[in-house]
Amino acid sequence: MRPPGSPAESPRRTLAALGLSPRKSLGQNFLADPNVARKIVGLARRYPPPFLEIGPGLGALTSCLAEAGASVVAVEIDRGLAAHLRDRLEGTSVEILEADFLGVPEQEWRRRFPSGGTALGNLPYSISSPAVLRLIELRDRFPRAVLMLQREVVDRLCAVTGGKEYGILSVYLGVLAEARKEFVVRRTCFHPVPDVDSAVMSVRFVGDIPEPLVAALRTVVRAAFAHRRKTLRNAPVPFLPEGSARWNELLLAAGIDPARRAEEVPPAGYLALARAFAGM
Repeated sequence: MRPPGSPAESPRRTLAALGLSPRKSLGQNFLADPNVARKIVGLARRYPPPFLEIGPGLGALTSCLAEAGASVVAVEIDRGLAAHLRDRLEGTSVEILEADFLGVPEQEWRRRFPSGGTALGNLPYSISSPAVLRLIELRDRFPRAVLMLQREVVDRLCAVTGGKEYGILSVYLGVLAEARKEFVVRRTCFHPVPDVDSAVMSVRFVGDIPEPLVAALRTVVRAAFAHRRKTLRNAPVPFLPEGSARWNELLLAAGIDPARRAEEVPPAGYLALARAFAGM
């Protein structure tokens, strides 16, 4: 018999033994390469425990953490997988929480991680962007993260100013964090095999930006990228009673040329625009 915290067998065989199938509605693609799992966990363990694992699935990452004796709360939405992990990891340092990560209230994370922690996970493609946005909201609780996402999503999150991948999430992370693409994971490392490759990224939130300024940042960035083919002077600004005239004043106050397009403005420029909008 396999010890509770050891790496999983083939996901195909394990799922068959459990009478389960990958659920497309949950974007389930299970990591089948133990070397990749160890590499991801190695990156995560550069940061201090305890760990929050998002979407443990069959436990490829969870097992490595359990072997190391790391304290983990693994949140899994799939009831069958959660039951399997509880049985398999009983007696280890891992607690399985059956829940939707996106729906768990902040106070619950504060209760479980009173001194904060490190997040990691193989994020289902279906919730990649919402999960990253949620981690941004929880950045004071989880100031570090190691995440595996769809490769094109990682490219977008880590994009630099001026590229076609540069967008809203690129700006958020550019202002609030140091984000780095670590390595690519080929699609053949998963079961079932997805249509795209994945990539692993590390995120370290930095600075102490007050929440009202972050809210202002969200407002101005969404406006700027609403019509990214147009210049910034033509952005929709229903949040400004004075309309476009005031918007152009704010752009100039932030040192941004209204004739530029959204992808041409660096994160620091958007932070300056948010400060001008919030009067901070």
